[in-house]
Amino acid sequence: TRKAFPAFSTLKKRGGGMSAWIFTGGTHYGLMKYIGEVVRDNTISRSSEENVVAIGIAAWGMISNRGSLIRSSDTEGYSSAHYIMDDIKRDPLYCLDNNHTHLLLVDDGTHGHPTVEAKLRTQLEKYISERVIPDSNYGGKIPIVCFTQGGGKETLKAINVAIKSKIPCIVVEGSGQIADVIASLVEAEGTLASSSVKERLLRYLPHTISRLTEEETESWIRWIKEILENPHLLTVIKIEEAGDEIVSNAISFALYKAFSTNEQDKDNWNGQLKLLLEWNQLDLASDEIFTNDRHWESADLQDVMFLALIKDRPKFVRLFLENGLNLRKFLSNEVLTELFANNFSSLVFKNLQIAKNSYNDAFLTFVWRMVEDFRRGIKKEDKNSKDDTEIRLLDESSITRHPLQALFIWSVLQNKKELSKVIWEQTRGCTLAALGASKLLKSLAKVKNDINAAGESEELANEYETRAVELFSDCYSSDEDLAEQLLTYSCEAWGGSNCLELAVEAKDQQFIAQPGVQNFLSKQWYGEISRDTKNWKILLCLFLFPLIGCGFISFRKKPVEKSKKLLLYYASFFTSPFVVFSWNVIFYIIFLLLFAYVLLMDFQREPTMLELILYVLVFILLCDEVRQVGNASNQNGLLRSSNESSWYSGRVIFCLDYIIFTLRLIHIFTVSRNLGPKIIMLQRMLIDVFFFLFLFGVWMVAFGVARQGILRKNEHRWEWIFRSVIYEPYLAMFGQYPDDIDGTTYSFDRCTFSGNESKPLCVELDADNHPRFPEWITIPLVCIYMLSTNILLVNLLVAMFGYTVGTVQENNDQVWKFQRYFLVQEYGSRLTIPFPFVIFAYIYMVMKKCFKCCCRKETKESSVCCSKNEDNETLAWEAVMKENYLVKINSKANDSSEEYVCLFLSALLLFF
Repeated sequence: TRKAFPAFSTLKKRGGGMSAWIFTGGTHYGLMKYIGEVVRDNTISRSSEENVVAIGIAAWGMISNRGSLIRSSDTEGYSSAHYIMDDIKRDPLYCLDNNHTHLLLVDDGTHGHPTVEAKLRTQLEKYISERVIPDSNYGGKIPIVCFTQGGGKETLKAINVAIKSKIPCIVVEGSGQIADVIASLVEAEGTLASSSVKERLLRYLPHTISRLTEEETESWIRWIKEILENPHLLTVIKIEEAGDEIVSNAISFALYKAFSTNEQDKDNWNGQLKLLLEWNQLDLASDEIFTNDRHWESADLQDVMFLALIKDRPKFVRLFLENGLNLRKFLSNEVLTELFANNFSSLVFKNLQIAKNSYNDAFLTFVWRMVEDFRRGIKKEDKNSKDDTEIRLLDESSITRHPLQALFIWSVLQNKKELSKVIWEQTRGCTLAALGASKLLKSLAKVKNDINAAGESEELANEYETRAVELFSDCYSSDEDLAEQLLTYSCEAWGGSNCLELAVEAKDQQFIAQPGVQNFLSKQWYGEISRDTKNWKILLCLFLFPLIGCGFISFRKKPVEKSKKLLLYYASFFTSPFVVFSWNVIFYIIFLLLFAYVLLMDFQREPTMLELILYVLVFILLCDEVRQVGNASNQNGLLRSSNESSWYSGRVIFCLDYIIFTLRLIHIFTVSRNLGPKIIMLQRMLIDVFFFLFLFGVWMVAFGVARQGILRKNEHRWEWIFRSVIYEPYLAMFGQYPDDIDGTTYSFDRCTFSGNESKPLCVELDADNHPRFPEWITIPLVCIYMLSTNILLVNLLVAMFGYTVGTVQENNDQVWKFQRYFLVQEYGSRLTIPFPFVIFAYIYMVMKKCFKCCCRKETKESSVCCSKNEDNETLAWEAVMKENYLVKINSKANDSSEEYVCLFLSALLLFF
């Protein structure tokens, strides 16, 4: 019995946000006791605004200890009564249940009659069922249902009155007495005879029927027949199956049958659909409303579709789409404005704004601006600047051209997991959409204060990344050329970004590392040169140019005209990013050798020819990296100074520059599959070193200051204070033992008492000219310091390095492939002219820029995505691949569920 009633706690959820009231007898006995416990548990687990109300209506003459409820004569107004619920006391009276939220006590002056409250309860239920509520989805009335378990004469009368009042009734079969009588007769076939009814009464209530007169028995039979005249208002459930979900579904089904068979509402399909949507009864909607004999127009489903989006009913959204709803027609500007303005979390909007300001990201800025425009209602306001108005109108038109993407962004930002997946299935460019969702969710997860919410966003972001990876893998295995077009396809609905850009910004390493993307990057890396060509052949052709036209290098495309064959081969070879990279590496190594030669062997007061060439190369490097000419000119002026100190300072600066230029070779080596991950390890280990130095600095300063204060008095030379407090304790970490803490080994020849010499200050002496410091303090202090730094902290650093190396090593190949993208992008976007001849290209660019400044600016019309035939063909093909992908994952889910059922059945057979 107890397990059948947790469903009462779900009535508020089923009722579409309205409070659920439960009417009982109000006593601590039988079914009423269990309902009270459910209400108590519901009150504890839910907020005060969501509590289910349990109203007990009991007869005053049947209440035990009722004397404590009588207010004294001298009490005015409201008063509190202290009622004691005594379960141990044995008498024919009942205790009130203290778990009910309200109690109504009916007193007609009699005592010991348990049914005096029945009339009042029946009238109250009828009054409530007839009340008109304008906002109700139940035909403008309050939905009410009668739940029957067991019972006798009064229960039968209550069911009879409820059926006559068109109130649906749920009967629990197996609970005994009158409930089993009705349940058995509902399932009976043929005409219902009085003898059959009487036979059921004798079977289930033999003792009660034997005490009745013939007239009373006929009354019982008549009441039962009147009840069974309306079988559509009766719903039977078995007590052994009466779990939470079964009872909840039975309540919803009973209310739906009563509503759909009502004369006023039986043709109100929209109202019936709203009712089932409120109670989330998908199976009922699919079986009872969306039948083959009824055709639905898209306009008929728009209201319920909006409710399904707000109430996060993904299965209903899918059902509406399958039955004729046109999502593009539904998503008008007004609908999107209503979703973003009135059904959008202000906390999400705040987090989105924080993410935009924190990362200064163009994509996040685009999404934030779109959300802000919708929240403002996209009103065309007067602007002080004409350009601002044009940009704003351009953004509005781009949004309205892609309503599906806007809806998908809304569902993703609201963290509606299943709903966003349904919308994603309807979007064009679903690979780009999945990566955009991953980027959004990962960015929001970083700024969320709630750890659980951030974890949910990260989990959903990973799911969309997985979808993008699996879908693109299927696309690439089907058609490589079309799949590569998907990688570079960009859409204004996603801020003009393409798949590669969003994947890199979201750090979706799994997507970048998959074979299809890596093959595309390899094609970009080699350009028109065939990937089958060995690298040593390409490097050899850098020095022996004629080999290019002799077929020594193979190309992907063969020129049609033989006259242009040689020219095209040379152009394709030298514009390849790999060739440009190789040229840069070769010339950079030559530059470093020249740099080292000038610094070590030919650095004169007057610049030599080699030094001038070096200056030119430095200037070209600075132009190539930072495009600022002034940086190099300042260094030249410093080096040309005839002053001795300036000349030496210039040489020191150039030596430091050589260190920086040499370390730049590390960036070049990231192209190596073996060295690339090691360089990434070094970069991450530098972060570990930073945290280690922070901890080490605490110990170093603590020991250094204490040591200096104990050994020496009033040292005023800052450089020697630094050596004693910082430098010497730092060297001690590498094993250099301090020699000034032990009086037996201390030498006064290496120190000064006056502080005028370039020596450390001598230790303080006592009256006998012996070192004042006590060795029992200094020696243990050094031992503790050496133990803490050389053993604890150094081993902590080693452990941190080991964890970092292990983390990178686990995804060694994936991390390298992800970093490889940046190298390909860098040399793919560079000028194809190799170093150092790129200076001529920069001169041309400066002249062209100056020429353009003198001319009138030309306005270019913005290109609209999805307007090219190539894009439409690619997106149409991707949509077909998406459908195949969805079929595949659904079949996998079904296979896994069937396998689980088979394993479960096998386990049961083995058990028995």
